[in-house]
Amino acid sequence: VSTQSTGEFSPTHLRSVVSPLILLVWCCGYLLIVLIGYLIPYWKYIFLTTGAVNFLMIIPLLILPISPRFALVRGREEEAKKILESFSRICNNEIAMDKIHLEYTTRVQNFLQQLKDFKKYPTLRKQTLLCLLSWFTVATLFYGFDFGWGKISTNLYTSYLFAALGKAAAIAITIPACHWLGRKDAILLFLVSATLFFFLAMPDVLIGHGWTLEFGACLLGSMAIAAAYAINYLYTSELAPTSHRGMVMSLSSSCARVGSFLGIYTNLLYDITDRRVPLALFAGLTMVYITAVFFLSDTTGKRIPETPHDVELMAGNEKYQPVENGVDKTKLEKADVEQT
Repeated sequence: VSTQSTGEFSPTHLRSVVSPLILLVWCCGYLLIVLIGYLIPYWKYIFLTTGAVNFLMIIPLLILPISPRFALVRGREEEAKKILESFSRICNNEIAMDKIHLEYTTRVQNFLQQLKDFKKYPTLRKQTLLCLLSWFTVATLFYGFDFGWGKISTNLYTSYLFAALGKAAAIAITIPACHWLGRKDAILLFLVSATLFFFLAMPDVLIGHGWTLEFGACLLGSMAIAAAYAINYLYTSELAPTSHRGMVMSLSSSCARVGSFLGIYTNLLYDITDRRVPLALFAGLTMVYITAVFFLSDTTGKRIPETPHDVELMAGNEKYQPVENGVDKTKLEKADVEQT
């Protein structure tokens, strides 16, 4: 939800910076949980402490307003104006919205209508299915391939510390990568790199001092997958329209949870088969992920769509005409044809 909200609040040129920063805060939470586990020896007090932290995290959600984009999609223009006015006061540039007219497209917004839209709008349907596949595969890889950090130290807490730092470094790399390459090319670069690291981990090569080629390749591959995972949050939130962003992100997260469950069990193949088998499986999944991203459009430098109609327009679907003054010209032309 946090990455979705920041995507709707942030301007286009800052979105690739703000989204990773949110995930870097997640890494800080990772470190906090490790610290709680290290300092508190009893399970019941660990659960009590983490529950109290989660309760405190509810407070910002009570203060943070909904995005003006979402308010307009729901047809709540006055509420959107009040939110924009409050932002202008925070920026010491107060603007009176009473005489300002906001152009937006009104639509029926409910669960049933959202489901019907997936049937009506082909680009929305295709992009959503590809996003679901992407989230499933990246979560499977993220949790299945995340085993190299445990070998850094015999101390469990030290290993988790290095894992959190590795994730933070991977997320931070996505900021310049998205700036220089764009969303799509950046995520493809990390996925191709991860595939190479999977194959690089297969030979039995001793580097020295207890380090093997497999160990080093797995650490680098884990960071590449973590970077792809981080961009996935930004990429999906920019592809999905405001009217459907919550549903698309929720479905994507659900697919990721299934993938994370399977990924952990896939990692158990190391104990019953040759280690090259799970590595080859991870490489194959990465290629599936690459294929899914290849058929998605690049969102770099583009405004995020507000409705499924905007998705079709941005995809260049000639069946759909621009909306002018809140009126869908596609519907008007269809009505004229039916009357003729």
